[in-house]
Amino acid sequence: MTRVAILGGGVAGLTAAHELAERGFEVVVLESRDIPGGKARSLPVPGSGAGGRADLPAEHGFRFFPGFYQHIPDTMRRIPAGPKSVVDHLVGADRILLAQAHGANEIIAPAHAAESLDDLAVLSKFLLEVHPTA
Repeated sequence: MTRVAILGGGVAGLTAAHELAERGFEVVVLESRDIPGGKARSLPVPGSGAGGRADLPAEHGFRFFPGFYQHIPDTMRRIPAGPKSVVDHLVGADRILLAQAHGANEIIAPAHAAESLDDLAVLSKFLLEVHPTA
């Protein structure tokens, strides 16, 4: 059996490892951090939990898959997670929260085309916040 070493346990490295393992390669993933995931994982913010709750996560990278990203959902469909697959555990978003330097702390945008009056209100507010009139 051919052995392959993958350097890095981020999305790309884990995807490559999965694809190669499916094709019969013996795969070893070498990751310098204690946990895999790279920029696609949540990092706990020490001391941010309150009332006995776990620390809150700080997001390092984006957490959505645009429609043209066919390879990631395809791979997720082939990774078992209990009786289903990883892709079955994805949750659609209604809103997108954006942060910007030297601007508003958070801007909420719609995650899909407007389907309700509430969606139109969110879109209107978003457009005014992103491109205010003078």
